[in-house]
Amino acid sequence: MSKTFKIFTSGAMGGLTYNEQMDWRLELEHLVFELTEKKVKFIHPPDFFDYDFHDQRVVKEWEINQLLDSDIVVINLSNIKNSIGTHIELGVVQAANRLPGHHITTIGIGEPNTDHPWIKSSIFYSVKDTVEAADFICKYLLI
Repeated sequence: MSKTFKIFTSGAMGGLTYNEQMDWRLELEHLVFELTEKKVKFIHPPDFFDYDFHDQRVVKEWEINQLLDSDIVVINLSNIKNSIGTHIELGVVQAANRLPGHHITTIGIGEPNTDHPWIKSSIFYSVKDTVEAADFICKYLLI
């Protein structure tokens, strides 16, 4: 039986339409499926919860559980400055990676709209766009 790789997509949702939240995510998913025959499952948070969902505690717990069960987390860095949720998700991954066992690889897409050094130092590999992200994921991580 072959492994199913789980990819979690992280990025700003507040103040964005559903399409703005999903465009880059769906492009990445499409590109990965074009480049590999490996089993891959994408978790796109906007597909599960509306940003304005009434109980954010439920959303936070669900996302943390999904993150911890993922192999790869792809982060859209272009709007990270004001996305507290994305910061927390990145911190959860960093903390989990300090523990023995399962390792979660982080891929950053684009340039962060902040110069805080912890953002760039928390990303395993940075790329300029979804094309580069999909290529790196398929060549080096889905093995």
